[in-house]
Amino acid sequence: MKTFKNRVAVVTGAGSGIGRATALALAAEGCDLAITDLNQKTLDETAAMIGKKGRKVSTHLVDVSDRKAMEKLPAEVLKAHGKVNIIVNNAGIGIAGSFLDQSLEDWEKIVGINFWGVIYGCKFFLPHILKAEEGHIVTISSLAGLIPSPGMSSYGATKFAVRALSEALRGELDKTRVGVTSVHPGVINTNIPKATKFINPKEKNAQAKGAKAFERFGHPPEDVANAIVKAIRNNEPRVIVGIEAKIFDVVQRVMPRQIVKFSGRMTKQVTGQ
Repeated sequence: MKTFKNRVAVVTGAGSGIGRATALALAAEGCDLAITDLNQKTLDETAAMIGKKGRKVSTHLVDVSDRKAMEKLPAEVLKAHGKVNIIVNNAGIGIAGSFLDQSLEDWEKIVGINFWGVIYGCKFFLPHILKAEEGHIVTISSLAGLIPSPGMSSYGATKFAVRALSEALRGELDKTRVGVTSVHPGVINTNIPKATKFINPKEKNAQAKGAKAFERFGHPPEDVANAIVKAIRNNEPRVIVGIEAKIFDVVQRVMPRQIVKFSGRMTKQVTGQ
């Protein structure tokens, strides 16, 4: 993308974490923002921060897994801003527990948010982005979209799916003015451990333990946001954030069996499973 000035970006899950940091980073570059979340309070907080940067912002209380709500969202954004150049499909949740312990309802919920939410974001906004001078689609996958995740099979499955969709879509849009980037953060200090559903944890404090680990070892969400801005500017196909994520990406190619075992142990240590 040649310029961010006066472009319009949609960011889902912008009430905190990577979503908030990305919205603020894009505003700092000159973008106006349409931000979504399920929490009106945190959404308004992000909007106030964007307003202080002198950019126009609209807020939209939306469940990304709700097809009808997502189908209506582009019209709301166009009414508020007149165009759409960028969408950052960021909203997501986590579920920790073995495949046998996770119910089909757990799978339906996480697939609805982590994967269908991305499909809806791409499907409903792409026609409008294609009409803009230039545009970009960003999908937030994960380190779990690069290596297997024993103990978080549903989360990993959705993140692999997001990666596959992004790479296929980039190929389809190769001759257009719309780029696509798949983002793979490693351990990032966000609220996701607190928002993750823990199934049958062996430790009563599993959630607190996971949150503490992310606070201690996690990279700031601003690192991901800055990487996203750079990726949009340079039309990068894939971005891996965090030295641990980059190392695991390389190791899994030469030692796939070992990385599965290590990933499983790491999940247990972080989640208390």
